[in-house]
Amino acid sequence: MKHYKITALILSVLICLTMCSCSEKSEKKEIAVIVKATDSDFWHRVKDGVMAAATEYNVDVTFEGPENEEDSDAQISLINRAVKNGVGAVVLSAIDFEKSAEAVNAAARAGVKIVAIDSAVNSKNVSAFIGTDNKEAGKAAAKAAIDGSGLPDNIKIGIVNYYESTENGRSRYEGFKEYVNGVPNAEIAAEITADSNTESACKAAQDLLKAHPEINVLVGFNEWMTLGIGEAVKSLADERNIYTVGFDTNTVSVGMLETGEIDALIVQNPFAIGYLGVKSASALISGEGCDSEQYT
Repeated sequence: MKHYKITALILSVLICLTMCSCSEKSEKKEIAVIVKATDSDFWHRVKDGVMAAATEYNVDVTFEGPENEEDSDAQISLINRAVKNGVGAVVLSAIDFEKSAEAVNAAARAGVKIVAIDSAVNSKNVSAFIGTDNKEAGKAAAKAAIDGSGLPDNIKIGIVNYYESTENGRSRYEGFKEYVNGVPNAEIAAEITADSNTESACKAAQDLLKAHPEINVLVGFNEWMTLGIGEAVKSLADERNIYTVGFDTNTVSVGMLETGEIDALIVQNPFAIGYLGVKSASALISGEGCDSEQYT
């Protein structure tokens, strides 16, 4: 009889441990972080924030993006796959403000929580946006360009922007243009878009400068555009005096700041963007609220 009691006790303990283990496993939150690409310093720092939050809030995360920041179709496929895999939330930096909306809405209908980071998507199913106030960042870039150039008048600005369907690029341009329009001695002389890589941005900047010799200020609206305008100015070999303003930092752009190819940088906080994105997604999965707008 005593033997049976011991056996029953052991079985009870084993069943309890198994149930606890299963419960812990089922309560583990799964979050898919889907960004525009994964190859720049900006996204590497976003990932650092993502992983720090994943550890702190005990969530499983994946961190993925297309091969380039123009491939919206590949990004949409990643969203659809994440939903199919049963994630609790998607943290998304949308390549295409309009085109990504259908996949986001479908994810929401499947019960997936949506958090937008860095660049928004045109969907009412997004519970929170975390990132830079891009319109204000555009205004800051315009102020830096105009004040920093030291030119008393005839400030002619060239803009090198990225994928035109991306919301944060649009917002930066809107803020930039709004500020410039309020300054009588400055104007946007020309603008061009490029793919998010240094070579494309450099060629675009060179083409812009060649077609518009009046340009004396050049602005790049993300990390790759910044590197591109820096390389373009470097290739001039002091033939023209161009004042340059860019976005984001990495070892190359900081080096350009030191050697004079770049004159000013608008700096974001990518670690906080990634961290707060996962923190907010975790809270939403748990049924808690989070701030709908969190500017870093």
